[in-house]
Amino acid sequence: MLFETFLSLLPVAALATAVSTHPQTPSDLIVATSSGIVHGIYNDTAHKVRAFLGIPYAEPATGDLRFAPPQPRAPSQHPINASSFGAPCPQVYNYDNESIWNVLPYRIRNVEDMSEECLFVNIWTPAEHQTKKSGAGRKGKAVMLFIHGGGFGEGAGSVGFYDGVDLASSEDVVVVTFNYRLNVFGYPNAPGLDPAEQNLGLLDQRLAVQWVHQNIANFGGDPDRILLFGQSAGGASVDAYAYAYPEDPLVSGFVLQSGTVSLFNNADTAHANWNRLSTAVGCSAGDGSLACMRSVSFSRILEVLGNGSYTFTPVADNRTVFSDYIARAKAGGLARLVRIRTPLTRCQPTLAGINAREFSAGFPLSQSSINETAVTEDLFGSFSCPAYQAVKTRLRQHIPTWRYVYHGNFTNLSPKPWLGAYHSGAWVAFAQNRHTGLEDYGWPLFTFNETTLVNLAVDNRPGAVLGSAEDWDRHCRGDVYIGYTIPDSLQLHVYNM
Repeated sequence: MLFETFLSLLPVAALATAVSTHPQTPSDLIVATSSGIVHGIYNDTAHKVRAFLGIPYAEPATGDLRFAPPQPRAPSQHPINASSFGAPCPQVYNYDNESIWNVLPYRIRNVEDMSEECLFVNIWTPAEHQTKKSGAGRKGKAVMLFIHGGGFGEGAGSVGFYDGVDLASSEDVVVVTFNYRLNVFGYPNAPGLDPAEQNLGLLDQRLAVQWVHQNIANFGGDPDRILLFGQSAGGASVDAYAYAYPEDPLVSGFVLQSGTVSLFNNADTAHANWNRLSTAVGCSAGDGSLACMRSVSFSRILEVLGNGSYTFTPVADNRTVFSDYIARAKAGGLARLVRIRTPLTRCQPTLAGINAREFSAGFPLSQSSINETAVTEDLFGSFSCPAYQAVKTRLRQHIPTWRYVYHGNFTNLSPKPWLGAYHSGAWVAFAQNRHTGLEDYGWPLFTFNETTLVNLAVDNRPGAVLGSAEDWDRHCRGDVYIGYTIPDSLQLHVYNM
């Protein structure tokens, strides 16, 4: 489903979870799922939003299931208490006070509960008495299913800024977040594993989508109107998902926020990271190390990870990640979804965008100034040019596509002037209207060489202005930044809408 409104941030005031004060669980807080009966809570004092937190969608990835594909959760014989977030997945978590991500609510709320029993979904949905009348044939509300970022090494669905209560309340949608396995537990690249079973975190994501598609109607959502969106590594995951499941995507639209498949660049074909790690924890290297690594505590593995330099990210497995994305796109290898307005045209509505100063978040807050050359090179090399390529491949297939650049530099989000619109500084989402996408809101479909690039929060002004993408794209060849000299301030050629 595509889009009712853009949001530059989720209010911090909406982040607290309010537990129901009812002495008995009201009927609309009891929902049947494939995992069992779940008991939720009211997530606000006005009882307008229901929250169902920490619902298991997969069996715990422990024992023989560590470093193995996820298994659907067997139905619980007892009611599931869905009043608080489930444990985040194992990760090295060491943000410091010099990071903007430590100052604002990007922290995982319950990081101290870290566990391998971590494959949970969280759902925020309007209370039944708040439900607006649906149109003819409407089975439920639009669903926004979010994949968190964190470089495939950290993060969780319980990060403060991902709280869905505000979206569910103000936009009348169902919001879902979830956990998936990270670092070596999610992307082991182990010599003893089948090549198609190396990207376990991405397989977790697929199982979570399947769980939501199967169960969301019971929470008031429409399984035929699920928007899959993600930021950073989550955006890359969304992009990869469109290639991995072209015939059976189970979702009706995609949003790529500051992340594309270009982030998949792990070329460790010799399993060097795994062999070094398994040796460091006391296991041998090579095929025989897998059984030993399954017996080592996850805390010991994290201890060694935190004291070394390792890279555990998705690898090309020809199942979830491919090494020939451009060729696949040219051959029509993207998920193509039915567009109601033109039933004979199959398409995959997509929104892709970046923040104007992504890399500034990587600098310590104590600095009075930063390396602007590094900011520019990373912006184009890691974000802008890859977004250009992602948009280009979709336009070649005549897929309705929108493109944005976020420019906001609000003092409550950017305490240093040089931060600007940094990586993770904006959450931009669209949910409601897939029939006409963003066109009804004055956003034209993106095309090159026309003023169809949507610029958000220019000079901190509300709304959007249209501009040309020329100044962003002239520095790119495919998804590669080719190093032209870039002016300190891009000339946006903006036009009032």
